[in-house]
Amino acid sequence: MTVHITNTDDRLINCIYVGGNKFGDQLEAFLKASDKNILAIDISKTMPTDTQWHDIAKELNISLKALIDTKKIDGFNSDTNYSEEGLVKILAQNPDALDGAIIMEGDRIAHVKQYTDVLKFYDVDSAGLEKTFHTEDPTTSSTTEKDNFI
Repeated sequence: MTVHITNTDDRLINCIYVGGNKFGDQLEAFLKASDKNILAIDISKTMPTDTQWHDIAKELNISLKALIDTKKIDGFNSDTNYSEEGLVKILAQNPDALDGAIIMEGDRIAHVKQYTDVLKFYDVDSAGLEKTFHTEDPTTSSTTEKDNFI
């Protein structure tokens, strides 16, 4: 399976994630609820190539280490300065250590750690979802030109 790092189809959301855990299951359900086509890549079943991981990190402007939850890897030495190639191999051997997921659509890419972060790819405002009702009033009116409130 090929991962498209820069996909020109604005109606296709590429998601690289780990299935079989609470976050992965919630993320998959959240994506399926959208009106967009989804290419969900569960890395416990299909691992992107080394080049694709390097391209993802480059597009995100981060080190691959930022994508890895090192607490999930037995024997990981956080004091060691791993090369990017070494980090790809660590991720390939420990797919469950992917921290969050990678979401791509058109020329947009994001490393998400909460499934609600996917809202950025729905072209909607979260309408106050980031606020807690006991501390702040939710936003219930349009904040951008594209918002439609009923």
